[in-house]
Amino acid sequence: MLEERLLLKGDKTERIYQSLRKAGWFPERKVDISPVLEYYKKWNIELNPQAISFFKEYYGIASQWYIEVTNLEWAADFDFQLFPYPRNFHVDIVNFMYDDSVYILESDEYKSVKAFSKEYVVMVGEIGYYYPARVWIGNSGTIYCTHDYEDDVRKFDSVIQLILHELFNHDLESVAMKP
Repeated sequence: MLEERLLLKGDKTERIYQSLRKAGWFPERKVDISPVLEYYKKWNIELNPQAISFFKEYYGIASQWYIEVTNLEWAADFDFQLFPYPRNFHVDIVNFMYDDSVYILESDEYKSVKAFSKEYVVMVGEIGYYYPARVWIGNSGTIYCTHDYEDDVRKFDSVIQLILHELFNHDLESVAMKP
């Protein structure tokens, strides 16, 4: 599958919006999220209204973005991967949130996000460059993220701010995508 590369223009924020549109997003987008609702219900995880709103806006957009990698046969360098993950990933949300098979012992990462945020949070997926951030949304609508290579929990007011942070060291001159 070959996808046409989009040359991006404007400042980095404008380029992110262009990339999101190429991925299938558009302002005030609303999609059927019944697979998401069923997935979280299966794990007995309550979705807060902000997470539901997030999924209605972003669920189903292209998950593999090629920013600096130009060969679409290689691995993408940016992910916009939301739950539920594809079955072939063999990873579920509980693998990030709990350290035991009966889902009682919270992972250190989940405990860190809850302690930092001081609110109910739900993990929605991973967004970012090569080692993407695990993304959590609180009842306030605030976005929190964690990384494998950092102990810190970061806080953002929007997905755009999160993507700006993740692409801080990258020019984002063009993008191609695989769904």
